[in-house]
This record gives sequence, C-alpha cells and structure tokens, in this order.
Amino acid sequence: MTQGKGSRRVRRTLARRAGPLVLAIALVSGAWATGHLATAWRTVLDTAVATSITAGFEVRHVLVSGRLKTDRQTLVEALGIGIGEAMFAIDLEAARARVTSLAWVRDASIRRRMPDTVVIELVERRPLAIWQHQGELFVVDSVGEVIGGAEPEDHPGLFLVVGPGAPAAAADLLALLSLTPELAPRVLAAVRVGQRRWKLHLDGGIDIHLPEEEMQEAWLVLARMDRSNGLLSRDVMTIDLRLPDRLVVRLTDEARERLDHEMTEGEDT
Repeated sequence: MTQGKGSRRVRRTLARRAGPLVLAIALVSGAWATGHLATAWRTVLDTAVATSITAGFEVRHVLVSGRLKTDRQTLVEALGIGIGEAMFAIDLEAARARVTSLAWVRDASIRRRMPDTVVIELVERRPLAIWQHQGELFVVDSVGEVIGGAEPEDHPGLFLVVGPGAPAAAADLLALLSLTPELAPRVLAAVRVGQRRWKLHLDGGIDIHLPEEEMQEAWLVLARMDRSNGLLSRDVMTIDLRLPDRLVVRLTDEARERLDHEMTEGEDT
C-alpha cells in the first residue's frame, strides 16, 4: 500500500515538471498545422529554459583561473553572464569571443559545469619588451604583439627594442642573450636594422653589429673572446660581427689617438 502511494507521488511530480514541455509540444503541433512554426519553436525554447531553471540548472557560480592583469569588472562585463541565468541559455562561443577581445587576454576557454557553474580559464599575454616606434613606447608580448592599454612605465624592467620589425624578433634575441648571463645585463637596448639584423647597445657606449644569419654563433664567439681577453672592457666603440671569418673592432677616439702617439714615438726612437 505504501509503495503504491509513493509511486503515485513520483508520477504526479514528474507530470507537474513535464507539464510545460507537454504544452509546448502541443503548441508546436498546432503551429505546424496553422503555419506559425517559428513562433511556436521560440515558445518551446523559452519553456525549456524556464523549466531548466526550475530544475536547478541556473548560474550560481563563476570560477575564473589565470587572471593576473585583466581587470575583474572588465572581464565580468565582457563575459555577459549573470547569476540566475539559465545554464542552457548561455552562448559560450559569443562569450569567448568577447573575452578574447580584451587587451590582456591571448586565449580563453569557457565551459559549463553542471548544474550551476561556469568555468573560465584565461591565458593572458606575457609582457616581453618595450618597443620604441616613431617616438612612442609600447609594451609587446612574447609573440610581438602590442598589448593595448599596457603602460610602459608599469614595466620598468623590460628590455628595450627599437625599430620596425623589432617586436616580432625580440623573443629570439632575448633567448640568445640568455645563453650568456655574464653579458646579457650589459645589453641596454637593441635596434632592428632593415628588419633583418640587430645592433646592440651595451653599457660603456659599445655597439655590437650582429649578422643576419648565424647570429648565435657570432654572439657566442664574442662572449668567448671577452672571457679570454676582456675585449668589452677595453677602449672599444664598435664591434662588427657581420663578416663570417673575422671580427672588426673600432676603437674610441681617445684610444686611436693614444695608439697613434705610441706608434709615432716608436718611429722616432
């Protein structure tokens, strides 16, 4: 007897929940006959969404990971998903498109975790360098793209690159400099020449001309020479590494005058 009453209660509950959907299906059937199918289908969708909320499938939590630079309120507005919204009504692709358009966001994934949670995973841009271009400074990321809204003064430790094409080649240059930790801190800036090669400005006023090809080999040769005879500690103005079989060194004006004087004295004696 008790089991029979319980079964009847379950059937009544299911009937109450299914009622709106049954009504919606009936509307569609009628609309098919009368030619108003689009309106009826919209009614079915609205009914299904409302029923899903009643069943507990509504947004109650939004979990975000990977957010470091992106402003919280800006992210909320771009997401466009509100607490209490039906889980099945969320357009995930549209939300993702809005989120990935934010300045600091490189990529994002947005998914539902039933019954009531939206999970957002951000991949933010990583500031790599400061780019000087046409008298202005910009923060660029690891793939050479400008990070809109990022202020250079907020990133004082970033490496300075100059000239057209410099941002796209900056990651490779910094990887090269990292191979010589004893020399890397001495490089103050790098100028991209003809979008093909680099000219490095070192402390002490020394300029290093790197070749277009075999750049790593040339830089490591310079590092070995500096370790062996302290080349970069001498009165040097320019070191040209562009020739594959030789290294061309230009002395400072003072060093040249001193050398000329020493040679003249040698001739007199």
